Formats: sequence, C-alpha cells, structure tokens
Amino acid sequence: MALADDIRALRDRVLADLRAAHDYYAETKAAWRIVHKVVETGHTFTVRNTVTGTVTTQRDLAHKARGYVAEQLAETTFQQFIAVLEAFFFDLLRLWLIAHPKSLDERKVDFQAVLNEPNKDSLIALVVGREVNDVLHGPPGAWFQYLEKRVNLGCPSADEIERIGEAKASRDVLVHNRGVANKAYEAKAGNAKRYNDGQRIEIPEGYHRRTWELIQKLVTDISDAAIAKAL
Repeated sequence: MALADDIRALRDRVLADLRAAHDYYAETKAAWRIVHKVVETGHTFTVRNTVTGTVTTQRDLAHKARGYVAEQLAETTFQQFIAVLEAFFFDLLRLWLIAHPKSLDERKVDFQAVLNEPNKDSLIALVVGREVNDVLHGPPGAWFQYLEKRVNLGCPSADEIERIGEAKASRDVLVHNRGVANKAYEAKAGNAKRYNDGQRIEIPEGYHRRTWELIQKLVTDISDAAIAKAL
C-alpha cells in the first residue's frame, strides 16, 4: 500500500502542477486583454525597465502583447508542460524501482561505491538513480518501452507515445536551436513531425491545448495503472 499511496500522491501533485501551468497561461492571456481594453479607453502610461533602460508606452505595450502571448507565453508554458511530464515519469520510475530493487539485479556496482554508502537503502537509491539517469538520456519512446518492460502497464498507446515524442522534440528545438526545426527534430518527431528542417517551430493555441490534455491523460492513465499494479 505504501507504494500505491506514493504514486497517488505523485499523480495528484503533478496534475495540480499541470493545472497551475495552464491557469497561468489562461490568466495571463486575460490580463493582456485587460491591457488592450484599458488602452482603448484612452488611458495613458509608460513602463520603464530599470535593468535595460527600455521605456514602453501604453500603445507599444498593447502592440507587443500579441507577440508576447502567441510566442513567449505559449512557448514558455508549453515547455513547462513537457518539464512536468519528464519529472513525473522519472519520479514514478524511481518510486517503482526503489520498491522493487530486485528488478535491477543485473545492474553492476563497483565495490568502492558499496563502501561509500552507509546502508542498504542508500545503496539501492544510488543504483536506482544511475538506472533512471541512463533512461533519461533516451527519447520518450525508449522511456515508455523501459517502463512497460519493468511494470507492464499497457499504456500509453503507440499513437500517444508518438505525439509526446514530437512534443518533446519541439521543446528541444525551442530550447536548444532558437525554435528552428532541424534534422534532429525530424528524427525525434518521426511520423508526427509538424515541420521540416529549417522551418520555425510554432506553438499555436490548439496544439498547446492538445499537448496539455495529452500530458494530463498520460499522467492519469499511467498513475492509475501503476497504482493498480502496486496494490
């Protein structure tokens, strides 16, 4: 029951994080709409950035808002969705492997590492940490393949894995290649790719919402299946 309770707590915390991230997106969009309405009524003001020295008038701010929402806000919250999923997956995997350390009986540990650990629990945590770190460096498809091998949950579906693979590839391009798709994106995205090499990655509202909904579904489905296995 302890493992099931831990997974349940992880699921609830992650779903709360996902809701908070999307609430930030929706509420920030609403705040920018309010700015537009204030400007339209004739209010004047300036915003001074004391760090860069930039001075922005109310009309400049209203003009910038469209880009802020469509690009920076959408991209930032999209990246947060992917980060939440990554953290969930590896936290879940860590919980499962620590509860079932015999599943790693093929993992080799150097004797010095054994000597450095104060007890069996800390040694198990060390081995699990190394295992999880190795999985982390693979693509999402390999993550779920590993999870299925270890836990046999029967989810997510092949289509969902492919879609998450594309979302993760989009996130990687936004972070590491200034938002421009490359050959690495095409390879990671596979049949679900949205762009070709050299094209600018965009996060339109519909895609943004579908990705959030997919991640919410994956967290729920995987958690519930793992809880059922742990009982």
